[in-house]
Amino acid sequence: MCGRYSFNLKKDDLKVQLPEILLPENWLQNLNICPTEEALTIFDVNNLLQLSRMRWGFQNDVISKNEMALCINARSETIFEKMNFKNAILSRRCILPADSFYEWGKYGKAKIPYRILPFDGSVLFMAGIWKTFEHNQSLYSAFVIVTTVASEDLSDLHNRMPVLLDTPKKRESWLSAGTPTVELINMMKPLPAGYLKKYPVSNLINNIKIKSGDLHTPVNSPLTLF
Repeated sequence: MCGRYSFNLKKDDLKVQLPEILLPENWLQNLNICPTEEALTIFDVNNLLQLSRMRWGFQNDVISKNEMALCINARSETIFEKMNFKNAILSRRCILPADSFYEWGKYGKAKIPYRILPFDGSVLFMAGIWKTFEHNQSLYSAFVIVTTVASEDLSDLHNRMPVLLDTPKKRESWLSAGTPTVELINMMKPLPAGYLKKYPVSNLINNIKIKSGDLHTPVNSPLTLF
């Protein structure tokens, strides 16, 4: 899954990757984006890319004892079947720009947070879907991150990871209304080994109130005995 990520990008960094995009005035960096918070989201409006804020997490249309009231990820393997996702994957796809995301590795009873980012330091583009909800008689838009099985780079930390759109062609196809379902399915696969790198970071990331500072600073790797 993906439960935390970081947006520490400058406008120029994103403009290089997406020169045609309309950038908002309110450009807020956040090194610790958490579910229910707002984040910048890329979507297509009449063949024009826009970047605006949406809330992270879908309300569940149908809630059972085995489901949380808030969905933050959508599994690619079942996204076309789940009531909460099947319409959005067909008509309301989006992209979440980031510099990195986080995952926790288990070492005995301890959980060590890791920062995960492209090996070359480029912008990270995560696949998402979005839709509109009503709360207290007002409307808001929300997204979830689409996930797939973990690549070899991350399999020692977790068995899931975000679907990453690593090429302009993939990003264009993901946002295009005319992309065939079979092409969408083919894009929702883990990338080959070597695309991502990871390193341990401070437990400060566990505090959802901390949004800046030393969250990206490497710490010593945990020692394990076998």
